[in-house]
Formats: sequence, C-alpha cells, structure tokens
Amino acid sequence: MHLTPLNLGTQYLINNLRPKNGRRPTRRPFPFTSALPLSLNDQVSGKSDKEQNVACLQEMSVLFACMKHNDFLQALCSKEIESFQTCHKNFMHTQRMKQEQEKQGLLVPGAKKLSHKQLNYLLKKYPQPK
Repeated sequence: MHLTPLNLGTQYLINNLRPKNGRRPTRRPFPFTSALPLSLNDQVSGKSDKEQNVACLQEMSVLFACMKHNDFLQALCSKEIESFQTCHKNFMHTQRMKQEQEKQGLLVPGAKKLSHKQLNYLLKKYPQPK
C-alpha cells in the first residue's frame, strides 16, 4: 500500500504574502440584511422611566448603625435623625420639581436624562424621514 505524504507546510497567502500572525485569512464577511428598518420610532414608551436608585442610603445606614450602637434610643441619635430628615426633604423636593417639569414637558438644558414625555416631544419636533 502506498501512502500519500501529508503537506503540513501549506501556505495561505494574502496578496501573495504569508500572514504574519500565522492564521489563515478570514472568509468574506457575511452580508448584512436588516430585519427591521434602521430608523428610530416616532415615540418611546415610558416603561423604563422608573427610578431604581435609593435616596439617602448613606444617611440611613449611619442612622441605623447609631441606633444599633445605642440600643435604639432615639435621643442619643438626634444628629443622625436630623441629617436623614433633611436629606429626605431635599430628595422629595427635587422629585417634585422633576415631576412638574415632566408634566409641563419642559426641556432642561444640560440634563443628562430625559423622561419619555420629553423624548416624545423631541421626536415629534424632529420626525424621522421615512
């Protein structure tokens, strides 16, 4: 029986040159076909507008540590209670201001996050070409 020799030194050439990384050339890229049109919708839903962060978490943890340390006597932790209450009051004030601006649909210059109502206003103002 006659065995054929294996050619292990096969050269894959790119532009008549051997690739320097030792790999064979890649196949041609798969052609892109879009399943949906590549344009924005004219509106967004408000499902993801709910805030996930917790307000005054640092002040709350300091308050609970003080209460645990002093056997839950409120008189000994009056400074921590006061700081937590002021933080909560400031948070509620900013939330009210945000809600009022969202109801009016006002766009705040330099705002990092926009509500769904503000985004819908902008999308109506500048519609996508069809």
